[in-house]
Amino acid sequence: MSKHALLGASKAHRWMTCPGSLNLESTFADQTSFFAAEGTAAHALAEECLLKQKPPENFIGVEFEGFIVDEDMAYHVATYVDFCNAQGGEETHVELRVDYSEWAAGGFGTADYVTLDDGVLHVIDLKYGQGLKVNANRNEQLMLYGLGAAFEFIDKVDTVSMTIVQPRLDHIDTYSMRAKDLFKWANDVVKPAARLAMSPDAGFKPNKKACHFCKAKPTCRALAKHNYDLTLGSFDNLEEPLLVQVPHTLNVEEISNLLPKMDALIGWAQGVQKHAHKLLLDGGILPNYKLVAGRSQRKWVDQKLAEEQLIQMLGDDAYVSKLISPAQADKALGKARAAEIVDLYCKPEGRPTLAPDTDQRPAVKPDAAEYFNDITKIGKSE
Repeated sequence: MSKHALLGASKAHRWMTCPGSLNLESTFADQTSFFAAEGTAAHALAEECLLKQKPPENFIGVEFEGFIVDEDMAYHVATYVDFCNAQGGEETHVELRVDYSEWAAGGFGTADYVTLDDGVLHVIDLKYGQGLKVNANRNEQLMLYGLGAAFEFIDKVDTVSMTIVQPRLDHIDTYSMRAKDLFKWANDVVKPAARLAMSPDAGFKPNKKACHFCKAKPTCRALAKHNYDLTLGSFDNLEEPLLVQVPHTLNVEEISNLLPKMDALIGWAQGVQKHAHKLLLDGGILPNYKLVAGRSQRKWVDQKLAEEQLIQMLGDDAYVSKLISPAQADKALGKARAAEIVDLYCKPEGRPTLAPDTDQRPAVKPDAAEYFNDITKIGKSE
């Protein structure tokens, strides 16, 4: 069984608002990141604490999912654990698998914490990230978790209370609705949206939130057109080419119109650059571009040997809280004496950098770029 549903709750906003993204994203490999892995570790710690009813501080120094729990993680996970424990309830579940396939084919997910208390179903989701504040109000992911959980306890639930706990941002947000209204939303919104997303002819509707974590963002043609139109729409008159318009500078209204769009445009542009970079690192071909060695700095081949010799040559001036760099040594010694330390340092090849074919530096072969692959292994936590 797949670990993640195709119509997954964590990406529900994406496939519900931009249905074409579902099939397009499926052509891209899953990605991971340090932040996603850290979030997985925090969830594992929280689960252990809730199941064993022990405080997170008891696990400081213990490894979870490749991360050693430190005081900071324990402190923030405690906020979530304490909130969950405070809800009470006669029936409690930790990491409950919820099924909403009645409305979205094959749809399921995992609700972090669920407890039923006198007709009120509490569904609580831990968000360990601190990059974006996530609100509970009409949050599709949380509503699908609530839907699946309510369906599980359908005869016992009157109200579904859905909460996001984002401890590193000191953010706890709750959204509640009647169970019957949640089921109505599922029938009126989720079911047709899921059916459309599964269609091979599903269209695209780019928007800032849906596109933010989309794996297809760097190469999505609909998003490229959207951003192009977004930018051009910020100008009063583009009947003539931009460069021949008078005045040649943007007016304050145009600048004001552009500013709110910058984050989305910059994020998209950076995504395209990273995709192109990785394409070449993986041995692909990109017309008019190549990998070249980026800038690098000299470093000591044998720091201890360099230190001994520079002390003899410069005395205390060889130190600037730590051993001075080759460039600093050159400056201190002067051009003539700097020749004496040439054998003490090396200049490693710089990190591969995207450059046009007109660049005078020679192209870097993909196998030579394997050394730098760590910078291209990126991913998302949702």
